[in-house]
Amino acid sequence: MIPPPPGTLISSSRVIALDVGGTSVKSALVAPGGHVIGKPSITPIDSSSEADRILRTFAQIISTHLDEGHTSDLRGVAFGFPGPFDYGAGICLIEGVEKYGAIYGVNIRAALRARINLRDLPLLFRNDAEAAVVGEARYGAGRDYRRLIGVTLGTGCGSAFLVNGVPVTSGPGVPPNGWLYPVSIRGLRADDLFSRRGLKAHLRAASVTSVDVTKAAAAARAGDLAARQVFEAFGADLGRFLNSFAVAFAAEAVLVLGRIAGAIDLFGPPLRQALSVPALPGERGPDAALLGAADLLLFHSPEGRSP
Repeated sequence: MIPPPPGTLISSSRVIALDVGGTSVKSALVAPGGHVIGKPSITPIDSSSEADRILRTFAQIISTHLDEGHTSDLRGVAFGFPGPFDYGAGICLIEGVEKYGAIYGVNIRAALRARINLRDLPLLFRNDAEAAVVGEARYGAGRDYRRLIGVTLGTGCGSAFLVNGVPVTSGPGVPPNGWLYPVSIRGLRADDLFSRRGLKAHLRAASVTSVDVTKAAAAARAGDLAARQVFEAFGADLGRFLNSFAVAFAAEAVLVLGRIAGAIDLFGPPLRQALSVPALPGERGPDAALLGAADLLLFHSPEGRSP
């Protein structure tokens, strides 16, 4: 859904939405109908720092948005947060990596309520990849489809399976939790193939001058045959991998999101050839995860169930 022109009236309800990354946090006020109010803020964060510093950053972001408008209009606060995470309880379970290890086991909801007066406003959490897919499904490229698979291609391979914009985590064609990243393919996890590190490994093996994905894509567009072949092989492999899930799930389309999707002009043709349904790039860009996080409060009840 395209944001409304100036002067268009929209609902006064607002959600403070945060999309948590490893080096920055995007945030904005979101209104019903897929409307991000103003330009999203980008706040740097040191995710390898101590717990108090991380939590203070989250609290400051929320406090800044609380000051932007009338709190009587707020429906609550919603996070898109990387996993592993207990999203219902609001507890971070990330460990063994460089980001957010200091808040392992911390109840983020309780910690933020102790720092900010949120009254009885709900504070909800959703997987960041799922948030992006939901945002695109409801308000972007997937809005005309009922059954969708979405993948986010970047640091890892995130995914979500949706019916009418609602994530499903079990059933025919759906891997446990809707997560494709641990599924084995040729002895490797999908996360190790359909990700930045997977592409870099193939670019390195093909002796491409730069294994930086953005630079390699530019080289492929400029005529570097080896780089182009790597992207084409990536698309063909991704299409074959996804197609069995698409058939079993009776998907009507696949959403392809994330930073690597910026090279879909290179890997899209073989991807689409291997898929039995359309493969669609996103339309909402960085807004998608904010919209999908806010969806927890704008489409669902405060407990996270459909009304």
